[in-house]
Amino acid sequence: MATWLERYRNGEHEQVWAEMMAAGESIRHEPLFSDALAVARETMRRARQNVETLRDRLEQSGYQFAYPDEVITPPRPDVQHCIEELERRIGPLPLALRAWYEVVGAVNFMGRHPEWETHVYTDPLVVDPIDMALEEYQEWREECREYGIEEMGPYQLPVAPDYYHKADIASEPHHTIAVYRVVLPNPAADAPVGDEPHHTTFVNYLRTCFRWAGLPGLEHSEEHQEIVNRLVSELQPL
Repeated sequence: MATWLERYRNGEHEQVWAEMMAAGESIRHEPLFSDALAVARETMRRARQNVETLRDRLEQSGYQFAYPDEVITPPRPDVQHCIEELERRIGPLPLALRAWYEVVGAVNFMGRHPEWETHVYTDPLVVDPIDMALEEYQEWREECREYGIEEMGPYQLPVAPDYYHKADIASEPHHTIAVYRVVLPNPAADAPVGDEPHHTTFVNYLRTCFRWAGLPGLEHSEEHQEIVNRLVSELQPL
């Protein structure tokens, strides 16, 4: 039988990830683990290529990145040590997130296009660096000591600020400011991203972002469909 990696490379992207998710915690054991991790790394290799392509295309279109030096931050040289340290402290990371840190690093597409309408929350693709996960863990531990773990709840790894934060809006009436997060530990292949508008998993969050040129909030604006179609042309499928 073909491996998950072989099938994934042959185009069975969503089916392979669905099967890996269905495997649950058993994905952490051989003979599944190596094959699943290879799929996760191949997925994130494609994600990195898409991020690099979109960065260049958005810049050429006139998009102004808020943090030009942080659009793509490559993995730390000691990223494996960071992953091991985080897993030692809190438990396993989902394979998708682990592979993201290994292959991509961090991404920040926050910014604006001077010719686009300003009332649309574009919700730019952001995935915070693993450094922030380690910092947040330390803060969570300190608060657990002060208030108790039952009060604090499980550790939630920060993925990105929500679309209000990304638009540099401190508060909006009737809206609660949130942070997109993944609850840890999670030994599965992928994990839900809490408070993200699509209520989906990390891999599907990336798929949605790439479907909308790294700016998934544009799905609510028909005016930008034509430019989105040009920006996403021939991106790598995840």
